[in-house]
Formats: sequence, structure tokens, C-alpha cells
Amino acid sequence: MPSAGTSRRAVLALAGGALAAPALAQGKFPDRPIRLIVPWPPGGSADAQLRSLAELSAKTLGQPVLVEIGQAPPALWARSS
Repeated sequence: MPSAGTSRRAVLALAGGALAAPALAQGKFPDRPIRLIVPWPPGGSADAQLRSLAELSAKTLGQPVLVEIGQAPPALWARSS
């Protein structure tokens, strides 16, 4: 005769499997190029550091990381992304 603990474990295992199913159905992340918006002018130290970070991130993630220099005021960046 199964104990209450065994049936509880079975129910929890089924619930965990049901909750994990949507995550398994998703595609690989990230699935498109990543945009890195630099809020400072080109040629500065921050620009150089972020470009090297983008290169390392692209190798690690397997997706291109595009470095873009922000031309609009910072308040508009979030709306355009």
C-alpha cells in the first residue's frame, strides 16, 4: 500500500513536469542580434570597453552584439528599442 508521502511526491513530480513544459518549448535565447546602445560619444574609453565587451559577449552567446552610438536624448532610447 503506497504511503501518503509517495503519492505526494508523485503529484509534485507531475506538477513540476507540467510547469517545465513551456520552458522546454521555447527557442534558444537570444534568438536575434543584441543591440548595445552606447550613450557616450564614439572614441572614448567607455566606447572602447563596451566594444570589447560586445566582442566577448558575441563569442559567449553565439549571437552578434551590435554596438550603436545613441544619437537621441536618453529618454527616447527606451521607446525606440
